[in-house]
Amino acid sequence: AQADCMSDSRSQAVAAGRLGLAGLAIAVMVIVAAAAPAGSIAPAGFVASPAPTDGRQSGSYDRAQAAFMSHDFPAAESAYRQVLADDTVEAHKSEAAVTLAAIAWRVRQDTAAAARVLTEAAGTSWGRYAARVERSRMLRSVGDYPGARAAAAEAVSAAATPVERDEARVAWAQAAILPALDARLRAGSQAGAAATSGGRSVDPTDPALLREAVARLDSLVRCGPGRLDPARLLVVGGALAGDHSAIADGWRSYYLVGTGDTLQGPLAAPRRALRTGDGSLARALAQSRLFDAAAALAIGPGPGGATLAARDAEGREIVAYATFLDTVTRLTDEYYRTTALGQGDTTVWMTGLDSAGRALWPALRWSGSTPSFTRERLGREIDHRFGAVVNFGSTAGYSDLHMGHRVVDERRTVRQYGRAATVRFVALDGIVSNGFQSWAWDGRAQHGGWGSKAMIVQIRTGYAESPLHAWREITDTARVRRQAERIAEDSAADLILGRRKPVAYFPSVAERLERDGRLELLDSLRRAGLAGRELEAAFEREIGDAVVEYSIFAHEGRHAIDDGLGAKMKAPELEYRAKLSQVAFARLPRLAFDGIMSPNVGDDTPHGIANRWMLEGIERWMRRHATRLPVDSSAPFLPQLPRLDDASLRAAAASLDPLASPKGR
Repeated sequence: AQADCMSDSRSQAVAAGRLGLAGLAIAVMVIVAAAAPAGSIAPAGFVASPAPTDGRQSGSYDRAQAAFMSHDFPAAESAYRQVLADDTVEAHKSEAAVTLAAIAWRVRQDTAAAARVLTEAAGTSWGRYAARVERSRMLRSVGDYPGARAAAAEAVSAAATPVERDEARVAWAQAAILPALDARLRAGSQAGAAATSGGRSVDPTDPALLREAVARLDSLVRCGPGRLDPARLLVVGGALAGDHSAIADGWRSYYLVGTGDTLQGPLAAPRRALRTGDGSLARALAQSRLFDAAAALAIGPGPGGATLAARDAEGREIVAYATFLDTVTRLTDEYYRTTALGQGDTTVWMTGLDSAGRALWPALRWSGSTPSFTRERLGREIDHRFGAVVNFGSTAGYSDLHMGHRVVDERRTVRQYGRAATVRFVALDGIVSNGFQSWAWDGRAQHGGWGSKAMIVQIRTGYAESPLHAWREITDTARVRRQAERIAEDSAADLILGRRKPVAYFPSVAERLERDGRLELLDSLRRAGLAGRELEAAFEREIGDAVVEYSIFAHEGRHAIDDGLGAKMKAPELEYRAKLSQVAFARLPRLAFDGIMSPNVGDDTPHGIANRWMLEGIERWMRRHATRLPVDSSAPFLPQLPRLDDASLRAAAASLDPLASPKGR
């Protein structure tokens, strides 16, 4: 572990990716497994055919990406099969195989079809690692934890980089800790969270296996602070093992790096408790919105062997709430799965959630008699007691649930073009559901928040690791080289596409804008005299702040301003105006195009329509101002977008905005 720390001191989590706008609001784009139907999923063989001659050997890959992000799983499957047959880019083939397998087991519940795809992929040079990690994830989902640990151990051996090894080690630890957590929560939920055996803890987990998992995670967290998955898992493992030092290490990594070292609001009290050891550690974890770890600790053995839940009413309430959250998660995930198949029944789902709420209601602590249950009262109570924010609604045409727990709660004033809106800013962690689209995207992207006249909500987990990923992308020589090769290939293809279709998704443009925005920030910090770990820390802090400013306060703040105008606008128009603001008011406008120059450009979702409108307007603006821009007027304009400086990018966006210009769109 020490050697890994020395060679890769800030190795980041598995599917880390880029921030962008998708679906409801901001999305984190990552490369991970996705989903697809059963039936004839496995191709006849992963044999490379000659590359297509349409100017982009990854044409099928682009189609697959676009279909997947639009939840058109049959079209995505067809395109990914074509990737396996035609594409010569190994990363594309690896993702195609894993995606096909994940759709099979995750959406269709066809683990046999998924296993066939993964077995064949594991025998290739490009799939030996990714297929094993995905197999471990699949086996965890069906409760085969020994098999999941074995697959993860094989993935460790197959890993080619420190990042891959860390990902596989986290997968192994998950397969060691999650069954222990499940067993303890089951024991705690029996007999009203007093457990069994006279209020004593019941936990069949192998203590040696649990200790090994905690030790591995502690090493990973010390080497790479700020990575969410290993840090949160370490807190849970520490709670199960009764290891307070591991809990504190995991908590500091999970929250302090992503949120800053001066935590206020909801996290201030638990931070003091974890630092001093005063008060109930289970209570501190619940206040930190780490309810599964809090419940595990509450059900674990206390003084004399009796559990906290058996001795303390607050402990019992924590266990009851953790059980409620687990039920809501399972019911909602199953509803999303059937929705992906076109069979989702909202009434059945809501009835199940109502039953879960009614089961929780009498388990809450009341000063007098238990009041009668209503959904509205339940919402108010879990907000007051646990910081829960619950939002039922429709996103991109899908009935869904957004539910998390407040870790930041403050007021902020947003000003744009002489207009202002004072909004409440809430950051959520302890996410129970982040909407159907986030579930369907399966780690490639997620909703980043939402806004209204009164409140801006940020999904913290969508942002916390982005700065670490950005640092690696511009400092890891292998990644820099691969990105340069990818950009060179895509740039040639984008010029061909641009002559035929002036407004489209141009992958090289998205990559160049993101790369150049990061390098711009890095260069400015170096000119300020920073170097080494100070440079890294400053870069991560600055880029994290910049992304939050454009994606939350500029984008969602615009929604709040427009909401206050009283005009009735449809979703595409609202998203169009918010995207204009996110570029026009961005500290680093190149980065703010993430989610605008996106695979969903031109699809029939509100974001896809808004992206097309905005890129059409910018293309027109570039044509009008070509003589004073560093562009070639004889070439397609949008592929040259990265040549524009920050001021030009902001000016182009502002020129299209109805609030800034009488002409607008």
